[in-house]
Amino acid sequence: MTENLRTLEVNQGSKIAEILEAFESGNQDLLVIDQATVVTKPHLELLTDYPRTVTTALVSKVKGGETRVSQGRITGATSRFHEVGHGNHTFLGAIRLSQSQRSEIIEILTKIKNTNHAGDAIDLVLVALVRAALVVAPAEVAGAPFIRSTDLGERTKVAKQISELNDARLRLKLANRANDGFYSVFVLRKFSKLFTWLAVRLKMTPNQVTLISFAVGLFSAYEFSRGTFWAIFAGAVLLQLSIIIDCVDGELARYTRQFSQLGAWLDAITDRIKEYLVFFALAYGSAKNGRDLWIPAMGMMLFQTFRHLSDYNFARINKVRSSQLEPLDFEIKNDQYITTEREKKSRFEYWSKKAIQFPIGERWLVISASSVIGGPAFTFTIMPILGLISIALVFRGRVRKTVTWPKDRLNKELIDYQIDSINSKNTTNRFDWLVPSLLRLLEGAIFIELALITELDRPKLFLLLFAILFNHYDNMYRALQNEAKPRWLSILGGFIFGRLVLIAIWVWFELSLLPLIYYFGFLFFIVSSVQWIFGHKKSQN
Repeated sequence: MTENLRTLEVNQGSKIAEILEAFESGNQDLLVIDQATVVTKPHLELLTDYPRTVTTALVSKVKGGETRVSQGRITGATSRFHEVGHGNHTFLGAIRLSQSQRSEIIEILTKIKNTNHAGDAIDLVLVALVRAALVVAPAEVAGAPFIRSTDLGERTKVAKQISELNDARLRLKLANRANDGFYSVFVLRKFSKLFTWLAVRLKMTPNQVTLISFAVGLFSAYEFSRGTFWAIFAGAVLLQLSIIIDCVDGELARYTRQFSQLGAWLDAITDRIKEYLVFFALAYGSAKNGRDLWIPAMGMMLFQTFRHLSDYNFARINKVRSSQLEPLDFEIKNDQYITTEREKKSRFEYWSKKAIQFPIGERWLVISASSVIGGPAFTFTIMPILGLISIALVFRGRVRKTVTWPKDRLNKELIDYQIDSINSKNTTNRFDWLVPSLLRLLEGAIFIELALITELDRPKLFLLLFAILFNHYDNMYRALQNEAKPRWLSILGGFIFGRLVLIAIWVWFELSLLPLIYYFGFLFFIVSSVQWIFGHKKSQN
């Protein structure tokens, strides 16, 4: 990443005009760092080696600090003149100015380059950017010594402490996500760190690890499909091994700084394929023992799709709405921020709410444990109960949040790209984050209705619905990266209405579902994936 970055060291005598000139004179991002700042190399790499699409500043959490971070962005900063209300971090004197915000940054800094306000240039720059409502992301320093001080003795002391640290161990610690679900943080990632260390030693890539996790997940599904107790037990163990390895690819990417859109896409879609193949395998194994669980299996797959799409869409739109700031005059001394945030949650409340959200770690734990304890029938009983409890509690908060939003739409393309109709322009307002999920629910419910009232082969109907739901995941992941599926691919997919008409014809003439499974499976799993991969490779060249 450093080939796209230039560095400018500043001190108390530096001028804003110097920073502006350095940024304006090149087309690479500019790392501005205070000579009084001492941090570890792995923490500085959060600015230099991580992919950054917006301006990012190095901060550390401090109660009553002089910098404010909220909703994933810096919303308040200080200089020797400027003050903030409810500060919760401290700025460490390092900021990466992004060329993706070039015109805005140049305009903002040009306006304040001759200011007479007291303060170091780098602090005044951060204040100006934040008060102009420019998005400035925080990169947090934790778990290691740091200092920003003009006292040489203090800096030397901290530098000595840092020199005694093991950089590799610190990088491994930074690679481990601490904001995951309860089960992932306290169980899975305790094991995944060992695998990550091994993957580093073997010089593996994150995508290789993802594919290994996928292969283990497929083997898990195969064991579940055999239907015997010990096969189910083996499947449950392999499913847990798969998710442990699945934690490794992200940790390895953060450790080695090997980030890519392909990796993020591959990680996401393989998780969905593994989970839905496990549902298929449990129903298939149960059928060997005379139990027909295809409708519950289809219902769980549909429910999980509804939940995932609504989770992703709400999170993205909520982030956009929550991060909107009104510009504040640079000349005002105190930003007079009044917090509307709740008091800090207790650890019990924090982690219980994490678990109630029923994330992938907890979900796969329930699948593994319930299938061993009571077999597939018990899994398809307990999973919907826990899922409905979770969605009821989560959606209650989301609806309350949504009704507080203005009656307009933000980030419209995110939703429009997922509608999957001939006219994909959605006209709803603030609740539009629910529309893709509701459309998927409607389409999937028709499939389940067909399974109930017709003699269609239920395993084949499951696979056909699986291919169609995968198409909707594909649409969503593309939309999250601000792109729509190519029109020709959507036309070949028939859109929602076309597919339903096609299914109606098949049912009317009592035709085999196999041609539809092969067609939509090949189109959505193979053609669409190949188009995405090669389309992104071409755009990067």
